Amino acid sequence: MPLISVIVPVYNAESFLHICVDSILKQTFHDFELILIDDGSKDKSFQVMQNLSEKDKRIQVYHHDNHGAGYTRNRGIQLASGKYITFIDSDDYVDVDYLDTFIKSMDDNDVLISGYNKVSMDEHKLLFTSIPKDCMWTEFKYVSTCAKMYSLDFLKANNIKYAPLKIGEDVYFNLSMNSITNKIKIIPYAGYNYCLNQNSVTQNQSTLNRDNKILDLLNRIYNNLTLTEKYSNKMVQYFYLKTVVQFLLMQVNVCDKKTYLDLSKEGFEFLKSNRYNGFSVVKEEEFKIKLCTFMYWIANKLHLNGLLYSLLRPLHLQIG
Repeated sequence: MPLISVIVPVYNAESFLHICVDSILKQTFHDFELILIDDGSKDKSFQVMQNLSEKDKRIQVYHHDNHGAGYTRNRGIQLASGKYITFIDSDDYVDVDYLDTFIKSMDDNDVLISGYNKVSMDEHKLLFTSIPKDCMWTEFKYVSTCAKMYSLDFLKANNIKYAPLKIGEDVYFNLSMNSITNKIKIIPYAGYNYCLNQNSVTQNQSTLNRDNKILDLLNRIYNNLTLTEKYSNKMVQYFYLKTVVQFLLMQVNVCDKKTYLDLSKEGFEFLKSNRYNGFSVVKEEEFKIKLCTFMYWIANKLHLNGLLYSLLRPLHLQIG
């Protein structure tokens, strides 16, 4: 039985999958299984996977019809046999000491959170590095699937899975864990290289414009997770507000004004109906992000959402 299960969902990745897999096979830590799962690719990804599996007996390959990354990661959880599990996207790659650093840092924890590098897709030029602070806010801020390791027993014992969401399935997955355990380790390390792929789901403008489903995420979190049992009400309030703002910043670049204003109204009505419509300061948050979040909050209070749309649309802003 391997110590670590590495899960890589694959979709239309024939041109760059070898970079991801090679980075995993070059790890200084060797006791792992690599599970590649093709999510109904339309290119030759599965053929590439089969060819790669001939290189190393630790590689397992699977295929199913297209269901999305969350479904594929859930299947990875079912297939995994390691003590720990980590996910790597097929268009990303990791440093050679990635797994070794994780296993040496994990100790007796349920969740390990690290930082990441954002790099260009073609040249792998470093754009910036994000290192998490060792504080509770990091449990809200670093909620993507990448750059983490989980106890597989913990996931299975608590039946934690990716939910069928169009937006934010990784947010829900991670908050489902973070909110029920105090055994979370945060390390100042960035060995995960996130490639800025303009064709990926999270950056595809037509996908954003088509799947305006932020309320599905917010309602699922509100109805199913008891965040305030662990976190302060102010922190939870700021999280909900920031999530709405992040979504609106994505939509301002792809929606017409009427659609954007409807989405803005829906988001802020959710906050108001659940008594999370105030503005709370999280001191660990970056100043520029707090400023942007406050700007959205005050614009809504003053009924200036339309003006804000007109000002921000040419700027193509986003917050992390």
